[in-house]
Amino acid sequence: MRDPEKRERQFVVRGKKEYDYDSPAVRRRKTLREREEEEERLDMEERLLRERGGKRARDGEEEEARPTRRGRRSSSAEEEFYEEDYDEGGTKAPKIVRIFAWIALMVILFACGYLATNYFFSWSDRKGGERIGNVYGAGSEVKEAEKAGTVSASNEKYTLYLPENGSLSRREVEINGAGTQEEIISKVLSIYIDSLKEKKILDTSVSTFDIFQGGDWLYMDMTPSFQSSLKALGRQKAELLLCGFVKTVQENFPPLKKIKFYVNSKEIKDQNPVDLSQPWERTE
Repeated sequence: MRDPEKRERQFVVRGKKEYDYDSPAVRRRKTLREREEEEERLDMEERLLRERGGKRARDGEEEEARPTRRGRRSSSAEEEFYEEDYDEGGTKAPKIVRIFAWIALMVILFACGYLATNYFFSWSDRKGGERIGNVYGAGSEVKEAEKAGTVSASNEKYTLYLPENGSLSRREVEINGAGTQEEIISKVLSIYIDSLKEKKILDTSVSTFDIFQGGDWLYMDMTPSFQSSLKALGRQKAELLLCGFVKTVQENFPPLKKIKFYVNSKEIKDQNPVDLSQPWERTE
């Protein structure tokens, strides 16, 4: 057997210090205290090193992540730039050129639609289809309509229906002149009123301010003496006088059928001796 004292040591205790057991006990206690303090200091340093290492690792990760984000942002911005200014086939035209191109395309489409519509209506006119409303298809039709609305300068005969002895008597007049239909109507009615003045049926101050034709209605704006003359005539004679007005207009200027009287451009609300608040129409 080997001598235990001569056996080699099989393990090593780290941090173990050799103590001098020949020194006094007080000195050995002080050495133990120093050892504990040193171990605590080493533990504290190790803990601080760990904390600093973790912080540095986190900072490193953030630094590594920042360039990546920046790279992503820059790459996305570049992609947007290339998507805006480039396409698969090549470069795009500038924006101002694209705007003018769209405007030109709209003008071309509008012109094509206008020409197609014009061609369609011309074709329908040649076919003789029914025309809706007073629509003219060509400039020649407008000129013909203007000529039709203008009376020639030759003499034209018109018939007046004047109240006389409880009935209406006929009287023919000729008017020499040119003008629109409303101007001719105004001349004929002026002669009619002057004839009533000669017979002392109306006051000498009675006259028309203006006339206007709308459909089958004739609108006449009279002086205030017209209403006072009707009151002086009485109901029966006033009705006969108004019937003479309407019959003169109906016979000479179709399709006029009714006359609406005004005084000083205002509606007549007084119903004495006849009701002139409504248009006057001959029933006989």
